[in-house]
Amino acid sequence: MCRNSSALLIAFLFLASGFVAPALGQALTGAERQQELLRIWYEIREGAATNGDPEAKYDVGVANFVARGTVQDHPKAAQWFMRAADRGHAGAHYYLGYMYGVGVGLEASPENSMQHYLHAAELGHAEAQYLVGSRYASGQGIERNPVEALKWMTQAAERGVPGAQFYVGQVHEFGQGVRADPAVAAQWYKAAANQGEPLAQGRLGDLYLAGRGVPRNLEEAFLWHSLAQNDERVEEIGRRLNRSQRAAAEDRVRAHAAVAMQQ
Repeated sequence: MCRNSSALLIAFLFLASGFVAPALGQALTGAERQQELLRIWYEIREGAATNGDPEAKYDVGVANFVARGTVQDHPKAAQWFMRAADRGHAGAHYYLGYMYGVGVGLEASPENSMQHYLHAAELGHAEAQYLVGSRYASGQGIERNPVEALKWMTQAAERGVPGAQFYVGQVHEFGQGVRADPAVAAQWYKAAANQGEPLAQGRLGDLYLAGRGVPRNLEEAFLWHSLAQNDERVEEIGRRLNRSQRAAAEDRVRAHAAVAMQQ
């Protein structure tokens, strides 16, 4: 490690422990110490970025984008993201896709935006995969292509993106370009529903209500429509439950909501 980096690290640890500023004769406030720590962190990361570390290049780009340890400077952020992207950093490509898309720090270019989103998706960036899939599905800024849409949405779904899981569930439920399979749809809906996606919760509730792809189960239907806040459906299903069934279903709704609040 170079002498400057060592000095910065020592200062970082000194500040982290809470030091007394000689000129002021009093300790820095928590907010002041946090700002000084961020400034030193930025200097350390900028040094690593200058020495070629792609992750540090990305960190410095983010810092300039959001004003973390330095002033906000979108053009400078774009420069660092470009350098990280040239080294195959998925997150940097994702930021560049956004910046080209909205014209922040770079001249707006839908073509360049899509190119960087595609690079990020190819490198395994889940949110980029979802965005690319969404664009292929809707034809936004690119020719509509349901096959490509499903390909990217499936990859995003496998990485846990709830919106993508809901999309893949719908494709399989209604047979949009694939053989209809409600059982597969239910699996994807449940993955998204467990993450709080209300549309998936509603569709899963309907599958349990109809017994499509899953065993017919009114309590499960009540649970998922309750979590989706589909009040009309909840009342409809509730009238078909006896008192003990409804009480058990309501207990499950409260337990599920409590777990969700803790996450």
